[in-house]
Amino acid sequence: MNRFVSVVLSPRFVWIIFCAAAVAISLRNLLMPGGDLFNTGGVYTHYNNFVIFKNAFFHLLEQKNLYISYPAVQYDVFKYTPTFALLFAPFALLPDVPSLILWNLLGAALIVNSIYSLTGLSQNQKAGFALLLLQEFITSSINSQTNVIIAALLLLSISAWQKEHTWRAALFIWLTAFTKLFGVLFFALFLLFSKKLRFVWQAFVVGLILFLLPLPFGGFEKLLQHYSDYFELLSHDHGEFVKYSVMGWLKAWFNVSPPKNTIVLGGLIIQFLVLLGLKNLQTQIAQRLFAAALLLWMVIFNHMAESATFVIAVAGVLLWYYSQPTRKKWQLLLLVPVMLFTCLGPSDVYPKFLRTLIVEDWQLKVFPCIAVWAVCVFQLYKTAFQTSFENK
Repeated sequence: MNRFVSVVLSPRFVWIIFCAAAVAISLRNLLMPGGDLFNTGGVYTHYNNFVIFKNAFFHLLEQKNLYISYPAVQYDVFKYTPTFALLFAPFALLPDVPSLILWNLLGAALIVNSIYSLTGLSQNQKAGFALLLLQEFITSSINSQTNVIIAALLLLSISAWQKEHTWRAALFIWLTAFTKLFGVLFFALFLLFSKKLRFVWQAFVVGLILFLLPLPFGGFEKLLQHYSDYFELLSHDHGEFVKYSVMGWLKAWFNVSPPKNTIVLGGLIIQFLVLLGLKNLQTQIAQRLFAAALLLWMVIFNHMAESATFVIAVAGVLLWYYSQPTRKKWQLLLLVPVMLFTCLGPSDVYPKFLRTLIVEDWQLKVFPCIAVWAVCVFQLYKTAFQTSFENK
């Protein structure tokens, strides 16, 4: 039994299982027949998001509008920056079969490497972290999404900061921001570390370079037009519909629908007011807890969060759990519903009618993450202001 556990918790096994999952998911999506998958009259593949990314690269080269519908070749529109479209070039230039496999293998390699790069965790804890995240990796990869890569880059940024590799931290965060804008929130972490001035100018340089990368394909005016179209698209992405979020939970449990901006602003204030106790947040544990809370915030306060997005939130949950100096039973009790409902809720573990109840009607996909975020923030406030309270 001990030998079995040691094999399962070995880095080699973790790498094999993630890479095998990436290849299997890719082949599954490639081999499944396409068709009118979205009931729109078009014929699309089972890796439509990947097709969108691939087409965006060619639209960039052809100086087309990146942010309008192209129903003849893809379902939905491109919602990322011109820089992301350009960086997708290695995958866009290859045929679908090798490029989709390589895309999912990249996600597997990055997420496993990011977990093993974390400081302050034992090898067994890192293996546990990775294996508990496997289901969310699968969910996101099936959708050919960017969320696994975003989660990995943000974890890598924490490791880079804690190792004082500020250039790398800046690069990892900017890469997420040029994919999905909410990654910029991680720049707030620089307040918890030394060498702040050095990081600021390094972040400025890295951000400017990434912004200007698409410049050869249309010039500065075309680049600005792309960003104008991009922000115009995002400005219309705030309808009444809510998915798996604090807003969806409030609606499902209490039948209340406060303004989304009010909820988001309230969550942001709660998340960042803790920085008033900055002096007590300079430890590695506090830094990881703040990062964990941010990873959770990015998802649970996103009214359009989908199942594939939750790999970011669950990475935050696991970072919180494995950052506890001594793990207690109540913390494990918080982790269990995350695994049962957040991770497994949309899976075939449950019959279809129960999946609908858990994920949509009861909002049990998001609620365990909300609970962990609340606990994580409470721990941060306790750490930040405990000296003040004790002196009164």
